[in-house]
Amino acid sequence: MEQRYIIEQDIDAGSFTLKEMAETDVGKFSILHQESFELDRIKEAVEAGAEAVINVVRNHNFFPARFSAHLLADGIISLLADGKPSAKLNFCDNDALEGHEEEVVEEMVDSEKELVEIDQLLEEDDAPDAEIEP
Repeated sequence: MEQRYIIEQDIDAGSFTLKEMAETDVGKFSILHQESFELDRIKEAVEAGAEAVINVVRNHNFFPARFSAHLLADGIISLLADGKPSAKLNFCDNDALEGHEEEVVEEMVDSEKELVEIDQLLEEDDAPDAEIEP
C-alpha cells in the first residue's frame, strides 16, 4: 500500500504537525491520523538523533512500524536541517516488508533450534526413579 507522511512546522505558533496518509484509491490519499507536537520538543529530539525522534513521535495513538518510523525520523531531521516549512514523505510498505523477509526467516530458524533444545530438556529418561513404598 502506498503511504505518505506530511510533516509541517509552524515556527510562529511553535508547533510541529504530522499527518499519516494512505492511498484509498489510485492517486487518492486519505488522512489516517494527525498529531501535533511542540516544535521545541521535536528540535531537542533531532539534536539527540533518529531514535530520540522516533521515541517522541511514537505514542499511544500513533505507533508506526520500525521501517516507516525511521523514514519519518530521517524526514523530520532533514526538514529541520533545511529550514523548510513542510515536506511529503512517500513510501510503499510492501517494498519495506520485502527487505525484511530474510531477517524473519532467520529468526524463525533460531526459534526452531531453541524449541528443539527445550524439547530435549523436557524429555524423560527411560530409567524410572526408585520407587518408594509407603
